[in-house]
Amino acid sequence: MKMRRIIAMCVAAAALSGCGFTPLYGENSPAGGPGVSAELSHVAIRQLPDRQGMRLGQVLREQLQPRGASAGQGGGTGQYDLDVTLTTRVEELGVRRDATSSRANFILSASFYLSESGQRIYSDRVQSTVSYNILDDQYATVAAQSDAEERAIREAGQQIKTRLAVYFVKRGKAQSPKAGN
Repeated sequence: MKMRRIIAMCVAAAALSGCGFTPLYGENSPAGGPGVSAELSHVAIRQLPDRQGMRLGQVLREQLQPRGASAGQGGGTGQYDLDVTLTTRVEELGVRRDATSSRANFILSASFYLSESGQRIYSDRVQSTVSYNILDDQYATVAAQSDAEERAIREAGQQIKTRLAVYFVKRGKAQSPKAGN
C-alpha cells in the first residue's frame, strides 16, 4: 500500500513537471522574469477618473514599474497603453433583528485592455470582493469601508499585473519559434 502511494506521487510529480506548470507568484513567476518585467515597465497607464481610479492607477504604476516608467525611452520595443474601466458596488449581507445590515461586500470590477500602436492586443476583466462590518458607530463603518476599498484596489491591481505578465509570457513563447526560423 505504501509503495503504491510512492509510485502515484512520483507519477504525479513527473506529469506536473512535463506539462509546463509554472507558479504565478514568487521568483520563478511569469512577472518575475527579466523579459516580462521589461515589457511591464513599457506599459503606460492611462488616467482613470475619480478617487478610486486614481488610486488604482497609482497601485498599477507601483506594481508594473517599480523602478519607474521606461516607456517611451527607446529600446526598440513598442509602447503599450493600458485602459481600465472601474465599476463598484456594495452588497449588504447580514441582517440584524432590527432589519439593519451588519456586514457588507465591497465589489470592485475592472475591465481593461492593452493596446499597442493603437491596436487592442489583449483585454480581460478582474473582480475583487472584500467584506467589512457595518458597525453602530458611523465613523467606524466609514473607516471599515475605506479599508475594504483599499484592499479591493490592491487585489485588482495584483490581478491585472498577473494577467498582463501571463499574456507577455505567452506572447514571448509564441514569437520565439518564429524568431528561430
